[in-house]
Amino acid sequence: MKEGRVLKMKLMPPPLKKQLLHRPRIAKRLSRIPDFPLTVLTSGPGFGKTTALSAFLRSSDLTYAWYGVSPQDNDFIPFVSHIVYTLRQAVPGFGETMLGDLKGGSRRGSEDIYALADLFLNELTALPQQTLLIIDDYHLVEATDSIEQWMQYVLVYLPDCDKLRIVISSRSRPQWDSLASMRIHGHLLELAREDLAFNEEEIDVLFSDYYDHPLTSSEVRRVHEQTEGWVIAVQLIWQRLLASNGTIAEALDAPRETMEDLFQYLALELFQKQPPSMRTFMLETSIFDELTGEWCDAVCARHGSHALLLQLCGTGMLSAVDERQFRYHTLFREFLTEQLGRQPERRESLLRQAVHVFAARKRYDLAITQAAALQDTEEMALLLQDGGGELIRNGRLELVCAALTGLPERIKHRHPYLLVLQGDIFRYQCQYEASGEQYRMAEYGAGSVGNRMVQMLALEGQSLLYLDTIRPGLAEPLLERAIALAEALFGYYPPLAEEAEAGLSAEQGLSGPTGNRADPQAQAGLAAYRSAWHGHAGGRQTLARLYAMMAENMLNAGRGMEAQIWYDRAIHVDRGSRDWILEARLCLRTGRLREARAKLLRAEQLERGEGMPYNGLSYHPKTLSRSHREIDLLLSMIDSMRGEPAPAKRAAEDGMMHGIRLKAPFVEACGWMRMGHAAQLMGTYDAGVAADCYHEALAIMERLEVKRGSAEPYMGLCLLYGRARSAETALRYGQTAWDGTQSANDGWLTALIRLSMGIALFYDDRCAEAEQVLRECGERFVACGDQFGCATAEMWQALIAYRLERDSWFAVSMERFLTLAEQEGYAFLFTRRTLFGPSDTQQLIPLLIEAVRLDLCRAYAASLLSELGMDRLTYHPGYTLYIDTLGEFRVRLGDVGLEEKDWQRGKAKELFQLLVTRRHRPVSKEELLCQLFPEAEEKAANRDFKVALNALNTALEPHRRARSVPYFILRRGQAYQLNPGAGWVLDADRFEQSMARGLEADDTAEAVSRLEEGLRLYQGDYMPDRRYEDWCIEERERLQVLFMRGAERLSRHYIAAEAYDKAVHWAEEMAAKDRCWEEAYRILIACHLRMNNRNQALKWYRKCAAALQDELGIEPMPSIRDLMASVTE
Repeated sequence: MKEGRVLKMKLMPPPLKKQLLHRPRIAKRLSRIPDFPLTVLTSGPGFGKTTALSAFLRSSDLTYAWYGVSPQDNDFIPFVSHIVYTLRQAVPGFGETMLGDLKGGSRRGSEDIYALADLFLNELTALPQQTLLIIDDYHLVEATDSIEQWMQYVLVYLPDCDKLRIVISSRSRPQWDSLASMRIHGHLLELAREDLAFNEEEIDVLFSDYYDHPLTSSEVRRVHEQTEGWVIAVQLIWQRLLASNGTIAEALDAPRETMEDLFQYLALELFQKQPPSMRTFMLETSIFDELTGEWCDAVCARHGSHALLLQLCGTGMLSAVDERQFRYHTLFREFLTEQLGRQPERRESLLRQAVHVFAARKRYDLAITQAAALQDTEEMALLLQDGGGELIRNGRLELVCAALTGLPERIKHRHPYLLVLQGDIFRYQCQYEASGEQYRMAEYGAGSVGNRMVQMLALEGQSLLYLDTIRPGLAEPLLERAIALAEALFGYYPPLAEEAEAGLSAEQGLSGPTGNRADPQAQAGLAAYRSAWHGHAGGRQTLARLYAMMAENMLNAGRGMEAQIWYDRAIHVDRGSRDWILEARLCLRTGRLREARAKLLRAEQLERGEGMPYNGLSYHPKTLSRSHREIDLLLSMIDSMRGEPAPAKRAAEDGMMHGIRLKAPFVEACGWMRMGHAAQLMGTYDAGVAADCYHEALAIMERLEVKRGSAEPYMGLCLLYGRARSAETALRYGQTAWDGTQSANDGWLTALIRLSMGIALFYDDRCAEAEQVLRECGERFVACGDQFGCATAEMWQALIAYRLERDSWFAVSMERFLTLAEQEGYAFLFTRRTLFGPSDTQQLIPLLIEAVRLDLCRAYAASLLSELGMDRLTYHPGYTLYIDTLGEFRVRLGDVGLEEKDWQRGKAKELFQLLVTRRHRPVSKEELLCQLFPEAEEKAANRDFKVALNALNTALEPHRRARSVPYFILRRGQAYQLNPGAGWVLDADRFEQSMARGLEADDTAEAVSRLEEGLRLYQGDYMPDRRYEDWCIEERERLQVLFMRGAERLSRHYIAAEAYDKAVHWAEEMAAKDRCWEEAYRILIACHLRMNNRNQALKWYRKCAAALQDELGIEPMPSIRDLMASVTE
């Protein structure tokens, strides 16, 4: 929003009248404003809310910012803009990061409400001193949902910010959910009608000391009773006394039924006592919300309006905001407009003149307001046609939407551009069917009257609809027609040098998929045309936008090389511009993942630096949600493909919340599906979490009826169940995903879906079928130009070939895979679990060893092994060994769990458990024999040990080749050890590491996070099936004590944060582990006392005393007894 559109008259409290009654009672109440985060003044008009606040502020030394709301501010952007600018007047430099956003109009009421609220709240932390923000006449905007949402969000966090106090003055009490809570917690100060009304004492002082017209006590009482303390009515009585030299009785004896009738009577009498020329002026200017001499002169066809406005200020009916801007008192304006309404022809003439004046000055917002009062639908249609698009770009979506809603359908069909605007609004709201219908009607209507410009815009709108929902097959013919019309309207641009070198003419080279659209001017004189073309800025921008849209559509169809050509054309047409997001998507779909991420971060940097959303060539207008192109959504996908689940999850959450804030369910659904991808990779969630994310996305897409949008979550489910070896379920989801992309013609996503199905077949040991699918995938990725897709397809083919021992096929696929990985920087595929990689990256180690042996990209393969610390290996089993010891004992070979029968011998399992327990050192054979076979003779013990060891090695490495050295169990002379370099994962080690970090952390948030992480891993005591073995007892007790220390520390953190229920949970866990752990009881008693639950506190004290007496014969420690003493007292 431009600064010029921020009326300065709204940013300062109105000046005070000379005869202003000092009201100590009200001043005392208002003096408490700095003590409350929120103050609300509520009453009908004429009770002096504005005057009371203005007087309080001018008499105090407080820093304040004033915002007087007007009816034109009932849109999100104007409202927030005025708040920022008024705070900047009080605190220079405030809101720098918000200004670019607001000036560009790039956020609107139904878009980044919460994002802007977050920016606003962050800015508040930098306020140098406490500042009051007064929002006067808030009732004028309370019906605007976006403003209400923004205000309620800010109020949630307002009590935490002592630098800002908000004061709301309104005719009606805001219906905010948080008001009740704020009042209970002492965060709300309220003044209502009865607080603001004059009492008898104030009426007496007003007439005697200020009006110099003392009243008797009975007259004071009568004035109070009949006016009910209504401030403006009391003042009107005084005005009438001055004008008529009458008595109080005469002023009060006028017939009336209500206080409003009294006001009407008094106002009419005052109005009629004005000179005829002034009455005429007052009626004519009553159509304005804000008055300036300039507006009045222009609309009323007069001169000297400013002097008349100054003269009216003395009557009390008009107030001056500054030296050039004025405002009628609301009740007087209502009275005047009612009077003017009795002269309909005169009123219509004034309103029509106001519309023309405002429209001529490009103030379409004011013009539309006057047209609405005029109720001239044809005039409204013309205004929207001229300024509707600009208003939307400036964030006035609600204004345009309301104006369109009030127009009959026949008017919209007569002006087809209005249907385009309506289609845009539906598209923003993800009402895709309704949006498409409006665009199609606009296209037909414009075509029938030969309006090629509107026809082009309608085609562009339809194309954007299908770009937003990634349906390239439907978008392409529409874009072809839009480009044909645009080139017919604006002409060709000169062909690119590379196209000319390829032998393309001006006639053919630029048409591409849009067909032959020769321009005789271009054929006659290309040089002259170049000059003319580059002088047409609007035409260049339009064509560049359409070319970029075609580039994006080609990208969505998996035609990366064609997409690059179209994008180059767009850049060539509109020189100096570029689209970082579209470039990032080009890189993503052609496998340049690092470059794609860098471009997205560049766009994000531009957003932060400029304080507004980054928009490229493809987006029209700037207020449009980026749909699936949101930076966070794209970053999340790239991070999942690169095996970075933590940032992928954060970005997906941000994208999902962004969609919720935008009220853009398509964006929200994309966030959910990307959350599912990240959850698959994190390892800290079970499969159900990822599945829930995908199903949430599917539910939203089903509501939106966007079949193409369901393809990616179905693909995710295919990957999820494929890795879980539920092949039939996985393939069913994969086929559903495949079906969803066929009508959309998205070759790239189709290839990824087929890759997912190939992965599911691999994990189901259906290698022949997997081979066929993966070969097909490779061909599809080649057609798309996606090097990453090609690399992953070759990787899986190499895995199959290695498993089937087909050396020639393995050599071809592995060499291609390694070559692409080295060239494109895909080394992360060997070190991190990725979305389309194996669930266990250790599966690739044997392939690297074999590649070195076969001299396949030997240097690169050897360097990868060296980085992994495996350069000396000649054998690797091809999976990670996962060992769970806390709770149920479980072992997994990669993603395959060992069953009880796989151990073959019970002693093999016990031997492994002993080696895990003694994992930090080699264990001598003598010790092992002693622990495992304490009663057996030496010869028998040696024999049984050898059998157990062989069974153990077979269980851990079932596919180990004959006579090769075991990988997981090392033999060091006459000692054995679990190989510390074998990359196994032990839950007890992870638990110990998390607890150590949590106990040592200085930062509370870090400590809580680590302790929670560690305690989640503690699913039970160490190796419960060996609880009575001597070699297990020490480790079991050590880990249990660590659990108790961590739970105790976490409980204390929770108590400090007043999270008593969480503290109680972990204290109960401690008491269950050790019934004599006194600190657990102390925490339980303290928490229940703080929650005013004395009965529970007493119960826990009795349990504590009984346990200590039974087990140890002692009393509870003094601190516990002291707690209970305070209860009994």
